[in-house]
Amino acid sequence: MPAATTKGSTPIPAQLHEYASLVAALDRAQAVIEFDLTGHVVTANQNFLDVMGYELDEVVGEHHRMFCDPAHADTQEYRQFWAALATGAFSSGEYRRLAKGGREVWLQATYNPILDSAGTPVKVVKFASDVTAVKLAAADSAGKVAAIERSQAVVEFDLAGHVLSANQLFLDTMGYALDEVVGEHHRMFCQPEHAATEEYRRFWADLGTGRYTSGLYKRVAKGGREVWLQATYNPILDLAGRPVKVVKFASDLTEQRAHNAESRGKVAAIERSQAVIEFGLDGVVLGANPNFLEVMGYRLEEVVGQHHRMFCDPEYTATDEYRQFWELLGRGQYAGGEYRRVGKDGGEVWIQATYNPILDDDGRPFKIVKFASDVTDAKLRNADIEARVNAVDRAQAVIEFDLDGNVLAANDNFLRTMGYSLREVTGQHHSLFCDEEYRVSPEYRDFWLRLGKGELIAGRFHRKGKFGRDVHIQATYNPVLDLSGAPVKVVKYAYDVTNEVERERRVSDGTRDMTASVRKLATSIDEIARSSAAATGLAEKTHGDAAEGVEALRASLEAIALIQRSSVSISEIVRVMGEIANQTNLLAFNASIEAARAGEHGVGFSIVAGEVRRLAERSFDAAQQIGKLIEESAERVEQGSTVSQRAEAAFARIVDSVGQTNEVIKSISSATCRQQAASQEVDALITQLTSADPAR
Repeated sequence: MPAATTKGSTPIPAQLHEYASLVAALDRAQAVIEFDLTGHVVTANQNFLDVMGYELDEVVGEHHRMFCDPAHADTQEYRQFWAALATGAFSSGEYRRLAKGGREVWLQATYNPILDSAGTPVKVVKFASDVTAVKLAAADSAGKVAAIERSQAVVEFDLAGHVLSANQLFLDTMGYALDEVVGEHHRMFCQPEHAATEEYRRFWADLGTGRYTSGLYKRVAKGGREVWLQATYNPILDLAGRPVKVVKFASDLTEQRAHNAESRGKVAAIERSQAVIEFGLDGVVLGANPNFLEVMGYRLEEVVGQHHRMFCDPEYTATDEYRQFWELLGRGQYAGGEYRRVGKDGGEVWIQATYNPILDDDGRPFKIVKFASDVTDAKLRNADIEARVNAVDRAQAVIEFDLDGNVLAANDNFLRTMGYSLREVTGQHHSLFCDEEYRVSPEYRDFWLRLGKGELIAGRFHRKGKFGRDVHIQATYNPVLDLSGAPVKVVKYAYDVTNEVERERRVSDGTRDMTASVRKLATSIDEIARSSAAATGLAEKTHGDAAEGVEALRASLEAIALIQRSSVSISEIVRVMGEIANQTNLLAFNASIEAARAGEHGVGFSIVAGEVRRLAERSFDAAQQIGKLIEESAERVEQGSTVSQRAEAAFARIVDSVGQTNEVIKSISSATCRQQAASQEVDALITQLTSADPAR
């Protein structure tokens, strides 16, 4: 029997076969499940079971809600969904479902009501495709696009370079509103001289051919502000692979570029001011700047490739501490502090340094950069200062106060001096060590006001030790200033002078007795001074008289010398007279002889001649006597001259002795004056000692 046909259609058996083939194809290609009109599973193909992870017996008879989120299955929307299907309404779309174990599955599905010959729905067949991977990929892409939109500046251009759209981030970056840029050419964001170049024309020509480009671009925002963008220009292709538009994704690096410039400047400044060296994670030197080489005394080629231990004491490099030091750096841990190192000449070098692990993009360290400053001189100065402070701490009593006068700390010397323990004084006020009268005085209030202003106070102070014991200290109160010069605390350095003060008091008592004795001595010295002055006057008068006597003797000697010369002259005259008398006598004798010859004629002449002779003889005798007298006078004058010379010598010695005596008396007088002045000074000093207060 020939197959039945309808006018203008395929015979029914052939049509049924075609439908069956289509259903079989759908069954092979898609997940298929059948429900009754209430939503209970009638059957399902293997594709559906594989997608949902069930066996057939696990789903048959179960309600569709087993594949839904319970919260969704309880909604009015879900109930209306099945009510609509029961009326024969078709439904399709993407549906979120739950597979076995709660796994999320996305299905692209159609819910198809199956009608009987009367057109009444009898069941629902669902054809579905698992689009979970596509959905996740789409969600991932959408998320990425949304993330890009949120994090990057995005602008779209046509192939000629005119703006089609821009996101808010791009508009904020460039300072425009959307209506100010849409339809405008890209060159509005460029410097005019750049937009006029052949390079700029080729840039858009390449994009028009679908060529991607990226880089760091200098652009101009609204108002001429300079903007640096790290951007990609991405040609978008249609299904035929032809470019249809250009999407630009950009990040504003203006601030980062400025920060990088600042960072480069800082690094350059560090390079200029600090010693810098780089190591591998194993401690081998990669490089070093001139500052480091100068500090350590090496040339670059002497250190590159060498291990860090070359700068260390061999004993230290053999320790576990040194090994752990490099292990920690290798794990990315920072290290910093003061380090003792050894220079090329073997000398000690102290550096203030940081060892900084440098991390790659994955956060893994790949090298170590060390920044260092040479603090050798400062270290030596600090060691010297510390030694001095320790020496002071060992030798003196030291206590620290805050600016209100409360005790912060005290060393053993201070505690021993005052008789307290540290626990007893910490937190107590300085007034603990003062007597009541001084404690309430304006002087004490001013004392702490002065210290609070940073004024140093030094002197000898009377304090009270434990149990009211009197303690005298020689002390300085030293305000300690912060870096701005403001006082932050007060450090007191002191030593105990209690014994000295007691001795001074005993000396003061003794000096009162000494004062009377010294004043008596001064009175005696005054009398000696007056007597010495009188003796000096007498000695000077005696010296003058003796000098006058010497002068008189000298005049007498001169007169005697004149007498001696006159006696010589007289002797000579007498001698001449004697010779004349002899000659006269001889002439008289001759005249007598001649008179005798003349006889009586010569008698008269003879008489005269005899008389002349007798006169001549008497003259001669007188001349001899005068000569003897003159000789005797000369001898006596000679004797007188000798005696006068001895007297002159004696007077000269007397003058010298009187002069020496006068000088001695003057020396005694001068010494007496000095002794008098010294006694007055001693008296004044004793008076000061007697009146001085031995301790404040």
